[in-house]
Amino acid sequence: MKNFASSLFPPSLKRLFQPQQDMQEENTANRQAASNPVLVCGTPATSPVVLASPHSGHFYPEAFIRIARQPLDILRSGEDSFVDELALGAHNLGPPLLSATFPRVFCDVNRAAWDLDSRMFHGAIPSFVAPSERGLAGLGSIPRIVADRRPIYRQRIPFMEAALRIRHYWMPYHAALADLLQAAHTRHGFCLLLDLHSMPDAPQAGSPDFVLGDRYGTSCTQRLTDLAEQTLQGLGFKTARNAPYAGGYITRHYGRPTQNMHALQIEMRRGLYMDEATHTPHGGFAALAEALTILVAQVLAHFPAQEKPAHNSG
Repeated sequence: MKNFASSLFPPSLKRLFQPQQDMQEENTANRQAASNPVLVCGTPATSPVVLASPHSGHFYPEAFIRIARQPLDILRSGEDSFVDELALGAHNLGPPLLSATFPRVFCDVNRAAWDLDSRMFHGAIPSFVAPSERGLAGLGSIPRIVADRRPIYRQRIPFMEAALRIRHYWMPYHAALADLLQAAHTRHGFCLLLDLHSMPDAPQAGSPDFVLGDRYGTSCTQRLTDLAEQTLQGLGFKTARNAPYAGGYITRHYGRPTQNMHALQIEMRRGLYMDEATHTPHGGFAALAEALTILVAQVLAHFPAQEKPAHNSG
């Protein structure tokens, strides 16, 4: 799993990114790359639990803003604002915390790398592009639409624009996540990814405070999902499972219960901790952060203290 991200880059594109590429392509890459597209807090393998916040980033490259049709407040509508900060108390219990610094509207790491809507590009589309149903709807790794299905771009963009974002943002995030999970699994013999998100009110699901997504029991053992649900309900929160969010690409790809690798997506209702209109935290922030810390403490207590097994298939 360690080389997973780079393995998804087709050889035809790798050749374009060799040192001998022309100066124009190199300058484009430099303009798109944030200095730290991925932040890792903590030491790998200190805990079998890994915390991740893939959608809390708020670095919007100037070049992206210039070609966007929508104003910044609309582009920010999909942000999981402050989720990385909500997780700091839980991180202090030992689990490392991974977060993306870039927003999902720019590059969504919770989609497969080449899950793209070809209608947003001009020119030839490589054969390795494989859109899912959501990708065709404009919600792929490089989204075409944002809130209320509003188009993000003024016009079609070059495919190389998407390829560069996958290279400089998607790949580093998944390389870091795979490394953290592999280190935890190697050290402890098992690992659990808590993939942290925020959500607007979901009246169709009864407006729960938390939605726990385990891909209908396929990405995480039931006892861990049960534990998370019981803990949150015991704290007074309303919970739902897999509806309306069952877990995205990250949960599906990294959740492998038969290999003692578990992944649970946790959606937290934004109204519990922030004003969605102004993207500012309110008085409920501390209480929700404490609840998340208690949840992680309960999960950690569930795992037995265990050293690396003598024969670990990793």
